[in-house]
Amino acid sequence: MTIICSACSWPDPVLISRHGAVRYWRCVCGQWLVSEADAVTASPGDSDLAEIRG
Repeated sequence: MTIICSACSWPDPVLISRHGAVRYWRCVCGQWLVSEADAVTASPGDSDLAEIRG
């Protein structure tokens, strides 16, 4: 499985933890990546979710 950091394009983040099919990776740039079933499902950046205003 090849995981590439979406922030800096580093091709080899370190696997930190796994829970079933979910894996948590840490990149050399400090960003976290989450993968499930061999696909990155979460990473830092903009979101399509609506902003909550208080």
